[in-house]
Amino acid sequence: MLYILVAGGPGTGKTTLVGKLFRALSFRGFKVYVVRDWAREIIREELSRGGKLLPWIDRVGFEVEVVRRHLAEELAALKGNYDVVLEDSGPYAPIAYCRADGLSLPKHLVKDLAKLSRYVDLVLITEPPEGYMKDCERWEDAEYARRIHREVVRVHEELFSGRVVKVPPYSNPSLRASVALKVLTQAKRRVTT
Repeated sequence: MLYILVAGGPGTGKTTLVGKLFRALSFRGFKVYVVRDWAREIIREELSRGGKLLPWIDRVGFEVEVVRRHLAEELAALKGNYDVVLEDSGPYAPIAYCRADGLSLPKHLVKDLAKLSRYVDLVLITEPPEGYMKDCERWEDAEYARRIHREVVRVHEELFSGRVVKVPPYSNPSLRASVALKVLTQAKRRVTT
């Protein structure tokens, strides 16, 4: 199994890249599992029910829930019979979001994340494009999004030393995916030999 984490700040094209990689790898006959971006899911849920577990209301509580849900799905994926697992954003971004706000996750959770990081074979960092667009779940302004991205890069480089590759911000998502596929091909050779 090859475990790939796609990380980056808000609006950097993580979900688009995961979707393109999923389709390309599935087309090539690989059995692929996608761990969704739980931050987006939680924001949608909370907004639809008028809940308070939102990053702009309870940053730490929100991020703890993001980590909890990512880890549950991650562990299920690791037990499955997949050739490739693609994780959208992942449970490590919450560390970066908290750091950017001068906060921190509970220490036991950070230790658990550090232990589980050994299962990740490669981290693809999606570099931000020129423009930044908000949407229903993406509430950050452009400057805050850049600050988050820098912190996401730092956290992933700390936890995944030697396993981080930055994917350039091509305006064409298909071109970005083809670059990422070349990186995955090289990583697969390193992991299997």
